[in-house]
Amino acid sequence: MSATPTKLEVDHASISKEHSGSESADSATEEQYYPEGGRDALLTVTGSFLANLVQFGVVNLIGVMQAQYATDQLKGMSQSKISWIGTVLLFFYFFSGAFVGRIFDAVGPRIPLAVGSFLIVFGLMMVSLCKSYYQFFLAEGIILGIGNALVFYPALSVIAHWYDKKRGTMLGVSTAGASIGAVAYPIAMNKLIPLVGFPWAVRIVGFISAALLVPATLLTKSRLPRRDFGKLSDAIDFGGFRDARYCLFVIGAMIIGFGLYNPYFYSQTFSVLEGYNNNVSDYIVAIQNAGSLFGRILPGIFADKYGALNLMAISCTLGGVVLLCWMSVVNPAGLIIWGAMYGFFSGAFISLAPACVSRFTPDMSKYGGRSGLFFGMISFATLASAPIAGALFDNANGSFNGMIIFSGVVYLVGAALFWAARFVGQPRLLAVY
Repeated sequence: MSATPTKLEVDHASISKEHSGSESADSATEEQYYPEGGRDALLTVTGSFLANLVQFGVVNLIGVMQAQYATDQLKGMSQSKISWIGTVLLFFYFFSGAFVGRIFDAVGPRIPLAVGSFLIVFGLMMVSLCKSYYQFFLAEGIILGIGNALVFYPALSVIAHWYDKKRGTMLGVSTAGASIGAVAYPIAMNKLIPLVGFPWAVRIVGFISAALLVPATLLTKSRLPRRDFGKLSDAIDFGGFRDARYCLFVIGAMIIGFGLYNPYFYSQTFSVLEGYNNNVSDYIVAIQNAGSLFGRILPGIFADKYGALNLMAISCTLGGVVLLCWMSVVNPAGLIIWGAMYGFFSGAFISLAPACVSRFTPDMSKYGGRSGLFFGMISFATLASAPIAGALFDNANGSFNGMIIFSGVVYLVGAALFWAARFVGQPRLLAVY
């Protein structure tokens, strides 16, 4: 048989090549085009809003659960040991992002949203039945951690499929749902526990979550072409580490992770131990999250005009300063003002992070994997953060100052690395970046 191709074979190969090239061009054009609105885009933002409301509401029950376990189910156990339940939840919440982001790139948002929704409701029902430490650890720490991750990353990442110029604003709208949930869920739990008891309070929260997660899953829709799963190693996109800006940003975020959530873990415990009235103690986590509602929306709006990384660096610098001011709180009014201010500045972290990561992602079809890796790296810091803070408290004879100084300093160090990433990318001081 001759090794030279016939004319028919050559023509067929040429047509196939042209067809393949046409498909690639169409795919590239689709990825470069952003609708910036329309019915599907707005419905997706609505679905993302509802998903974030539930998952962040559940995550922000950590502080309420910490105080509840310390005074009832796990009374007598050290704060540091109890805090492992919540930090394991945060670990899986962030670490799973390295894989959930890649799953989102391959199958779109609806499958991970559906699985995550089931795990959130199932996990809450299991928490309502728990009696011992290891049971709370498994049900809250692991099941809820993975379930929330499967809801969070697709709901957040899908916004980047529909918006470019309005991305910061729409991410702010989407994560505003997170702040509403983070306010409503702790208040609901604190009010339900005295009325119906802890088990039924958790079950009621589970039923509400199920009712919101069903429409959230159905409304959310992706737009860009799917990517194959490929090799197992492709589940994490390490390409970003070739970019110095991305490296500095990820390291900065990891360091901030050691301090970011400690006020949410321990502010209610602080209020109880300081002897403030129940209204302040029950609402302080909700007050922080109410502040974060505005902290998520307003920086997102300004980020579209002045640059996401600029706003991230400024917000985290001020957040670190406000965190250190916790040491100056001496009465309930001071705690309320401090809580609202910290919530505002810390709220920008989750809201602006996806927009910052997108700046370091030239190929947006890889966005899920790269943002997932970013949050996955943070997981190791959050795993250790609250136990370290709890140990500092346990060894300080009831003083919160050591915990506060540690949390504030790491927050400011991380913010300094954000500034470094910004000036590596754009040396001009007043440039939009």
